[in-house]
Amino acid sequence: MSKVDTCGSNPLGWRYSIPILICYIKVIMNEVEEIKNKIDIVDFISGYLTLKKAGVNYKGLCPFHNEKTPSFMVSAERQSFHCFGCSKGGDVFTFVEEIEGMDFYDALKLLAGKAGVELKQRGNLSYGGKNIEPTEKSRVFEINSLAAKLFHKILIDHPKAEHARQYLKNRGISDQTIRDWKIGYAPKSWDLLIKFLSAKGFSEKELFKAGLLVLGEKGKYWDRFRGRIMFPISNISGQIVAFTGRVLKDDPKAAKYVNSAESPIYIKGKTIYALDRARIDIRAQNSALLVEGQMDALAAHQAGFKNVVAVSGTALTADQLKILARYSLNIIFSFDSDTAGKTALKRATIMALENDINAKVLSLPGFKDPDEAIKSDRKNFENAIKSAKPALEYWIDSLILEFGSADVSAKKTISKEILPVIKIISNEIEKEYYTKYLAKKLALSESAIAGQLNKTKGSEEREELAEKKAGLNYEQRVAGLIWLEKKLADKIPKNFFELNFVDPVVKELFLAIKKNSDLEKLPLEVKSKLDLYSLQVSSELDLETEGIVDKEFDSLISSYFEKKKERAKTDFAERIAAAEAAGDREEIKQLMCELQSAIIDKDK
Repeated sequence: MSKVDTCGSNPLGWRYSIPILICYIKVIMNEVEEIKNKIDIVDFISGYLTLKKAGVNYKGLCPFHNEKTPSFMVSAERQSFHCFGCSKGGDVFTFVEEIEGMDFYDALKLLAGKAGVELKQRGNLSYGGKNIEPTEKSRVFEINSLAAKLFHKILIDHPKAEHARQYLKNRGISDQTIRDWKIGYAPKSWDLLIKFLSAKGFSEKELFKAGLLVLGEKGKYWDRFRGRIMFPISNISGQIVAFTGRVLKDDPKAAKYVNSAESPIYIKGKTIYALDRARIDIRAQNSALLVEGQMDALAAHQAGFKNVVAVSGTALTADQLKILARYSLNIIFSFDSDTAGKTALKRATIMALENDINAKVLSLPGFKDPDEAIKSDRKNFENAIKSAKPALEYWIDSLILEFGSADVSAKKTISKEILPVIKIISNEIEKEYYTKYLAKKLALSESAIAGQLNKTKGSEEREELAEKKAGLNYEQRVAGLIWLEKKLADKIPKNFFELNFVDPVVKELFLAIKKNSDLEKLPLEVKSKLDLYSLQVSSELDLETEGIVDKEFDSLISSYFEKKKERAKTDFAERIAAAEAAGDREEIKQLMCELQSAIIDKDK
């Protein structure tokens, strides 16, 4: 065995020489310290959330748990952070690992790039108890990076991408934007990406796990993206984590947009398109503008509206809204005006109110989307932003346009929809403002609206009421109805008897029914319990309504099996996903057959 006492040029010498191992560890420690010295933790974390000076430290809302009062502290002196709410803390490496969901190896590479520190080539090693060998996530990052380069190269240079280049030109996307945003093109090929990345040393299983392949019924993998314009999706640090592929021509047989499947580095509901580019402008302008698609975001940025981001591959989620709120509590929504867009806007408004976010709505009359408005005249979009209306005002005004406000039924319809939303508002000044606004719009007294608001149940109260009303679970409610009207026993589906009843009283009742036993001969304690069940059920029903008990019984039976079917689907989906991740094709086939059989059985 070699006995080398100095750091040589062979970076793998540590495997054979203890002295070289010691030297190599020192190199890594020096690299980590060099990175820490070059990156100020306050500046770095400020790229993720708003920090305010608090004595010698800085504070902000913790990005790792929900809070309204800042408990997240950053020390410039110690170059560390600590949250007094959830107890997370550490240095800049720890922060990156937590916020980006990275392993130490990927955090080291990311921070080295930002600090301009060149990392020495290394084998498997650990530093500070943390593994710095390439991980599964590292491989997925590399796969996405290489795929983006391939797609971009094809779009820029390949003759087969001419129609894609022409499409983007017709949509007003400049060559500079194509280069800056690494837009690409995936040709109509079933295995181009597979061949390209296989040659780079990646397996089909790895590409599938990265969300770039589809597993066919016959167990064969093929490229997920074919004949599509490719928009890379990046995380907040600018690393590519996924793609959206758009067809060149709308085809009713094909989805207009296809996204990468979720992967170890990509969660749709927590990813926002263009946030890595827009975050600085969002903070500078103290406002974020949220649009529905990549083309709208690209058109906006190209026209100089740099605080624009987009949802991608999913409806807006509470997680996405909370991530945006780290940079600004002022968010403007620009959604489509169709039914789906209106529903999405209402949901987004409710989420904004629940999180104390100041939401506004962008109105673009005469234009179908921001892209079209900007193409017509940049000032159209600029003026629309300036005149954006508070989201709840917009909602109220939209309802008045739809229903009018002249007759009583319209006033009742509108107030019934809006009052529960006003009830969500925690700030009393804001709540009073919208109470007055609604009263004025409906030509009613403020006292009438305020009085009705007091009677309106908020979301938490409705949940509490639902729990009280539930009081009895499904099986207990069914048992209570049967005990109330014993003729219902004849309507019980056969497979209902096969259920694994939790309540021993219900179990005994159904066993007696199955055996055609005399129910009056059930034990006294069982009958007493059933009396309580039927009493509670009857207290919730208007027994003067003809057939109400039968209707409630039929509804419960139907609902029970629907929920059971959905639970079965969810369970199978999880098991199929696990089999796909493991690349077990036989297991996938078996599970698909079982799922189909289970659904058919439950429909009987």
